[in-house]
Amino acid sequence: MRICKKCNLKIKTDSDICPLCQNKLIGKKEENVFPLIPNIYKKYFTFFKILLFISFIISLLCITVDLMINKYHFSLFVILGFICLFIILKTAFNNKESIFKSILSQLIILSCLSILWDYFTGFHHWSITYVIPILCIICSINLAILSIVLKDYLEQEIFYFICTILIGIIPLLFIVIDIPNKIPSVISVLFNLICFITLLIFKFKDVKEELKRRMHI
Repeated sequence: MRICKKCNLKIKTDSDICPLCQNKLIGKKEENVFPLIPNIYKKYFTFFKILLFISFIISLLCITVDLMINKYHFSLFVILGFICLFIILKTAFNNKESIFKSILSQLIILSCLSILWDYFTGFHHWSITYVIPILCIICSINLAILSIVLKDYLEQEIFYFICTILIGIIPLLFIVIDIPNKIPSVISVLFNLICFITLLIFKFKDVKEELKRRMHI
């Protein structure tokens, strides 16, 4: 039996730390009576490994294409995009209470900041050509992944998923105004349209109920 002098408790555990005060325990170790609960990273360890592997392969291919063409450096945007993806996923898993809302907020704030920064530095259109479309793609990919991993949670946060998808379709306006590079905007629009159609097909009832609740119909 292990003893915590600070809490004045006897604990049947094989741990060296008191679960209440985190002080060091003394005495003989015994079999732990507390159930081992895997954290979110252990639970989805295989998923994260596969995602990391795919990210590495895509990044490597983009770098190779960049070196062959020797004209653009889009591989840098891809690598930074994957870094953002993992940061957002980590933040989301650590704040499960409001994952989708948090991602939507980050998308709106970062998009507005990029436009302001672009505007006050002469407005060279990099914010609407690259930053906003890429942010929309990253956030939508994150939400699509989270929707698969956390199936039950999607029903609670479906409204924020719809809002993110709608924002991801906004780059369609950038295509109309003839920006220098339309590829990021085209990818953003296509991917978010696919997400929206998928949501309507497989979660139509949930979307309908959520819209009724939000619009008080």
